[in-house]
Amino acid sequence: MGTWQLLCNNEVVDTVNLKTDVYEEAHTYFRLRKNLDNEYFNRLFIVKEYVRPQKPIGKVDWWKDESTKLDDF
Repeated sequence: MGTWQLLCNNEVVDTVNLKTDVYEEAHTYFRLRKNLDNEYFNRLFIVKEYVRPQKPIGKVDWWKDESTKLDDF
C-alpha cells in the first residue's frame, strides 16, 4: 500500500493513498481522474510516491536555545 502525489510545477496538487506500490497503476489512476490522454497528462503533471520526512535522530535540548530573560511590561 502506497501514498502517491500528483505534482504540477513542483507543487503538490493531490495526494492519495492507493492499495498499490506500482507506479504505472498510480499514474493511470491520476490520468483517468483528470480525464486526459497520456501525452498531455505527462506534459502537465508528475506522479511520484510520497516519502514521509524522517524525524531528526538524536537528543534535542530545546530549552537550552530559549532565552531565560522574561519580557518587560
